[in-house]
Amino acid sequence: MRAIFIIVACCIVSGLCVAQPVIKVEGQNFINLGKSAYFWRDTTEKTPFETVEKFNSKRFSPGKSPVFNGGTDGHVWWMKLRFSRKPETVPYLFIDYASIDTLCLFYRDTLGNVQHVHSGMLGLKQNDAVLGTGYIFPLQQAKGPVSEIYIRMQTMNTLLVPFKLITEPVLNRALTKEYSAQLIYVGIALMIIIFHLFMFVMTRSKLFALYMARVVLLFFITMVCYLQGYGPMLGLPAARFIFLHAHFFIALGYICTILFNSYFLKLKRQLPFLHKIFKILSMAWGIILICSLWDARSITNALTQLLFLITSLLFLFSSIKVIVIRGYAKTAPFISFYVLGWIPVALVSIYLVLSLMAIIPFQSYTFNLLTFAAIIEGILISLGLFGQRLRLLSRHNAHFRRQRILLQEQMEGYKKQLSEKKMAPTVHLSLKELTNLAQTKDPSFMERFRESEAGFIKELLQLSPQLLTAELELCAYMRLNFDTKEIARACRLSVRAVESRKYRVRKKLGIDAEANLQTWILDLARTS
Repeated sequence: MRAIFIIVACCIVSGLCVAQPVIKVEGQNFINLGKSAYFWRDTTEKTPFETVEKFNSKRFSPGKSPVFNGGTDGHVWWMKLRFSRKPETVPYLFIDYASIDTLCLFYRDTLGNVQHVHSGMLGLKQNDAVLGTGYIFPLQQAKGPVSEIYIRMQTMNTLLVPFKLITEPVLNRALTKEYSAQLIYVGIALMIIIFHLFMFVMTRSKLFALYMARVVLLFFITMVCYLQGYGPMLGLPAARFIFLHAHFFIALGYICTILFNSYFLKLKRQLPFLHKIFKILSMAWGIILICSLWDARSITNALTQLLFLITSLLFLFSSIKVIVIRGYAKTAPFISFYVLGWIPVALVSIYLVLSLMAIIPFQSYTFNLLTFAAIIEGILISLGLFGQRLRLLSRHNAHFRRQRILLQEQMEGYKKQLSEKKMAPTVHLSLKELTNLAQTKDPSFMERFRESEAGFIKELLQLSPQLLTAELELCAYMRLNFDTKEIARACRLSVRAVESRKYRVRKKLGIDAEANLQTWILDLARTS
């Protein structure tokens, strides 16, 4: 019996230890401790700390993943932590995510008094020094040897809480490393922006302008200022506007991306059905854009996740369909990078949406995956755009080479004709012979007319050097006393087209509207 009692007691004690684990601060690295904390959802959203503190441990649920995911419903959650430390150690609670509306930290100090620290994006004050990527709370006053802290959390966005209990040296080393990596990412993104700005100035192509808009809206505003918490560097009002209306920038960024993808792949001609689907997606993103202006974050969160997944997958599918299957990149292999650019985005979007929906656990590295995928996408898409530009230049060069060859052939033909004309004496034809050439639609009519009526042509060009070849031909037919219908038959034009051409000739020669153009032409021919 004594042995059974001991076994049962050990099981109870071990069960309690599992239920309420104590975190040793000195032994912690820079890792998330979501599985070591316990959580309770406050359905009334008004429960005070003193009441929560007295709750039985069974009221709390153990964490299931390193990063706590509280969903997108805007509920109030309480988190409970127990930790131990050496007397000379100063512990820090670091919540490595900035997009949280309110954070309230509660604990009892060494005198038993309640300490309350209020923070969160909507709890920041103008003089708070905030530089990414989350919130730091020193806990040197917490009552020992085993301290308990409670955190009240709420956000209308997705409530993600990656937190660490660490010492100051670990925190400093980790933040230095993290900020260094973020500076590298931002530097690469700036280089991509500069490249596209240069290409836009050189080519005036809207493709480069649309992709610049994507990088600014989705990387710098959404990821850097919103997700990584660097918005306060722009000023607290701007940071709060980005925080409250983040989905506005996301929706606008994806609308620009849809336009960019459609123009790049020429979907209207290549894949008309998919082009219509992208139009529907643009309208759906437009709905999110409008709803986000009213701070309807609880509505736009789930819809944004769904559209984010669908749009990313369709980008990948459309690029594979056009570039690979239809052989769009055969003449320019660089364009294949366009397909490769969407692969990491599609894979990360699937993983991220499944994590946000709590289908798979949210891991410590999940936040960095999106940034890494965005950088890889930016580099590969830029290479794809560069490849497309090379393809267009090669096509233009080939066209210009063909035109140059044709011009050279024409020049050689003209030189040959001129040499033949110089060798052969010019024979002037009579008006009757010129009329016969015109009536039989002889191709040499205009050339023989210029030779025989050189004075008439010279007088016309002196009066109006702007006369075109077709307009000179019209004057030649009128010189031969052809009426409008005869000119139309000879030139294979409609009567209306001939009348329009007569109107332009009248304007260029400055003939009054009352004067008869046919009579004026005949009078000019007599005096020339």
